[in-house]
Order: sequence, then structure tokens, then C-alpha cells
Amino acid sequence: MFRAGVFCGWVGFGYGNLGDLTIYELCRKRFSTIHWSPIAAFDYTPRPGQFLRRSSRDSRQVIRMLSEELSHQRRLRSLTAKAIHRLARFLGGEVGICGGEMFINRNFNSIRGYTELRKRTGSPIPVFGTGVAEPDFWLGREDGWIDRRKEWVAILEELPTVGVRGPLSKAYLEEAGARNVVISGDPAVSLHAQYSAKPIPVQREGTLRVGINAGPYPRTWGRPEDIQDSTVALAEWLRKAGHQIEIIPIWPRDVEACVDVARRAELPQSAVSPRCFSHEAFLSRVENLDLLVAMNLHAGILAAVANVPFVSLEYQPKCRDFAATIGWEEFLVRTDDLEPGKLIDRVSAVMVQLEAKRGELCRRMCEQMNAFESYCRDIEPLLAGPG
Repeated sequence: MFRAGVFCGWVGFGYGNLGDLTIYELCRKRFSTIHWSPIAAFDYTPRPGQFLRRSSRDSRQVIRMLSEELSHQRRLRSLTAKAIHRLARFLGGEVGICGGEMFINRNFNSIRGYTELRKRTGSPIPVFGTGVAEPDFWLGREDGWIDRRKEWVAILEELPTVGVRGPLSKAYLEEAGARNVVISGDPAVSLHAQYSAKPIPVQREGTLRVGINAGPYPRTWGRPEDIQDSTVALAEWLRKAGHQIEIIPIWPRDVEACVDVARRAELPQSAVSPRCFSHEAFLSRVENLDLLVAMNLHAGILAAVANVPFVSLEYQPKCRDFAATIGWEEFLVRTDDLEPGKLIDRVSAVMVQLEAKRGELCRRMCEQMNAFESYCRDIEPLLAGPG
């Protein structure tokens, strides 16, 4: 049967977030017999009359629109996706899946997107290792935010199993009455396969290669300027100690903050690497490091994938949610408790045990990789198509 799948998550909305893009790509790879499209691909509706009216008034607008289309092909991709999914629905083979860094309980749009997709496909929508928004964090940090866990529990009750990123997400749903939740781990753990058999490097003496991922986030524990100041202080300390430093942005928001760290820490601008547009590009950089200090959640997860010890700046609860799945909580620093001395001490603690921590990471990531694959096998029947 020809099957087309709709991926319900934060992909295709212009955010450019490496974590969500990675999860989508891994969904496409794991369930490769299905033609996947992000739910955002169906937002665009062509209006030829409107285009012609604008064309007659503003030729520069036409040039901008054509340039955008040549660069991103958003309209072409949208029209193609719609045609493919119309065919799939006609043949009874349209399915859906829900995934993303933190999709469940995130906001009204997430629950609406999920329920509309359930109605559209006529079959249950499995969950692909997403996280669950924590009420204590989000309440008051976003205007109009409402805790909808009970609604989510009722909606997800029809699924035989709901796989979430970590124990915190599991607990949040169980507090609201869920009884079918398991810890599947983050989908990115499946990338560990290419590193699981690699020998663990012997710990080197002297100069280390340290990566720093910096970036501003609109909703965090603590003040963004304090987080940035501590990151700069760490970079200065590493420079004075003679370590090699690479500052790695992984989405558009990171670039300015990464450049600022290099400037204030008196590092050459060449220390800031080009932005990583894909998990392959990020892994190619991080796999050669001895240690990574990660602001972004998936910067830390991908470091773990490559057996690279990391210190996580816990700007939101989702960082601890993942760390708890691999027993890595001792190397988190919550960003409202962040200060230069504490961050330097945490990094120093990792430096003196790099070889042991690499081996520990590999063992625990192998366990997570196997658990996630087992979960994927469990949900495969739900993606066989309606009926």
C-alpha cells in the first residue's frame, strides 16, 4: 500500500531548530517506506488572483516572492505534498506521527494540530519520543499558557503505548492520570549506532579540545545576560589555560551570542565555526572534541551520541529530562544558579575523568538506542494505515 505520513511537530515553520529538524529526519529514515511531509507543508494555499493583483502594483514584491520561492521552494513543496497526500487518502494510506523537542502540552496549537491530524487520518497518531512541557516552568512564562495535560491524557489514551523523552515527561503525564507512558528516549539516540563500536580514546594530557554552544533563549531559568557572562568567563578561563576552543552555533539565534563570546573572551573570530544546518554537520565537528559545553538541548544529546562528555546549561526542564535517562544529572547546571566559578568547577570535574566518562556515555547511550528501537517496533503497526 502506498502510504503518506504527516509529521506533527515544529518543523517547517521557519525556526531552523537543529533538534526538531533532526527528529523529523530520523522519523523519515526509520519509517522510510512512508512518504513524509511536515504538517506545516499544508499551511500554504495558492491564491493566483491575489498574486496577480500584487504583481500589477509592485514589481519589487514579485521579485522578492520569486527569489524566495527559488531559494526555499515553499510553494512548490506545499503543492507537491498536497497532491501526494490526496492520493494517499484516496488509497486509504495516510498516517501521522507526533514528534518534536517538546510538543505535548506545549500550547493550544500543538493539541489542535494533533487532534485535527487524528481526524484527518482516521487512525491513532503515535508519539515519536517527544517531551512534555512542565507546568511549573511554563505557567507565567508565556501569556495565556494553560496546562492541558488532562486533555492530552484523554487524547492519547487510545494508544497502546506513548513514548516520551525521559522520566520527567513520563511523570508529568502520569500525574494527570496516564497509564500507558514509557520512556523511549529522544529519537537522536538512534544516531549512536555509528559510534557504539568505536574505541574510546585514551585521555590526553595537557591541551584539550573544548566546544562551546552558546545562544539566547526567550524563556529560561535565570537571566540571559547572566548566562552569557558565565559562558564568556568560561571561555576566558579555557583560553588562559591553553585549551583549544571551538564555538559552535547550531541555529540562527545562536550566531550573535557565539560571536559575542569569542569577542569578549578575546578569541579570534575563526574560533566561531559556521552554523551547523544538520546533525551530520554538527556530529562531524563535535566527534573530534574532548568536551562540549552545551546550551541547546540537542547539542548535548548529539555530543552524547558521539561519546563526547558534555556539561549541560539547563535553561529549561527538558535538559534534565534527557540527562536523567543516561544518569548525567551531575553535569547539569541550572541557569538560574549559574555563575562563572560554578561552571568552571563543573567543567573541571569532567576534564579529570574524560576517558571514564566516555565509556560510561557509550554504555548508557547503547541502552537508550536499543530501548528506542524497541519502541519504534512497537508503534510500527500504527503506521500501517487506517483500518
